[in-house]
Amino acid sequence: MVCGWLGGLGWVSTPVQNMERFTVRKRLDNWAARGIEAALVLLVACTVGCQPASRSPKVIFLDGAGHFGANHSVRWGLERAGYIGAFETFAWSSWLGPGADHLVVARSKGKARQLADRIIEARREYPKGKIYLMGLSAGTALIISALERLPENIWVDGVVLFSSSASAERNLSRALERVRGRFYATCSQHDGILTSLAVNADGGSGPPAGLRGFVVPMKLSRQEMAQYNKVVNLPWKSPYIRFGWRGGHVKATTRGFVQRVIAPRILSTEPYPLDRPLIARPSATGGRANGLGSTGRPQPDGRPTVSARPLRIR
Repeated sequence: MVCGWLGGLGWVSTPVQNMERFTVRKRLDNWAARGIEAALVLLVACTVGCQPASRSPKVIFLDGAGHFGANHSVRWGLERAGYIGAFETFAWSSWLGPGADHLVVARSKGKARQLADRIIEARREYPKGKIYLMGLSAGTALIISALERLPENIWVDGVVLFSSSASAERNLSRALERVRGRFYATCSQHDGILTSLAVNADGGSGPPAGLRGFVVPMKLSRQEMAQYNKVVNLPWKSPYIRFGWRGGHVKATTRGFVQRVIAPRILSTEPYPLDRPLIARPSATGGRANGLGSTGRPQPDGRPTVSARPLRIR
């Protein structure tokens, strides 16, 4: 009687009460274990599947000689335009100054091989994802050399060269074989750095491509020449001033210009309608393909800027 009365007050536990409490604790422990397990599964899923390094599309960017730090403005411009993929900066500077980078490192076969290996690794990470290469000044010479070293089963989806200090007369056909989309190159005759340049970053002859754009070299086979339908020069125009590019060397990577001019060409799944490649791909009717008779950006009133400049072949 006393025990029952005390047990009813909670002072003494009966065997039945002990069993009930054990059952409740066991259930609580099971629920806690399941909650921890679910949290761990969610954490692993986010770590493996949601980290920025695994996102596609992917941009691999190379800065100029001496490390200009243009990667920040390029990334910002892309993201302002709606780009949500990964952005990676490939460090290649020797930190010995722009001269050493321009004259030595930009021609380094070892550094080009490292970049090629990084592209191969990225392609294995994203077998069907979009991969783009972008570079400034002397970094563009490494991009071209790395593309030439890629195996046949590895490709990139597009290339953007800002103010390239590689030779305008360089044979790009081998590099272009590894590019599925467009190969863009900005150029400006107001580029003070390239105007005074004595030696191109790749050691090639002639003016740098960042002044007037790439040209089609002489003595190419028909197959090599066909690759140049991917090359689109983007010459500076006065409307670009409102986007932050006044024709200078580094300002070609300003976020406004990247957002308004470069990003639409990268984010679109179709060729940009106003692009004019160096060599137009013939259409089924025997004429030029759609949109290849005009070049650059629209004029301020929206009309396309049609170029009367003849095809430059050297």
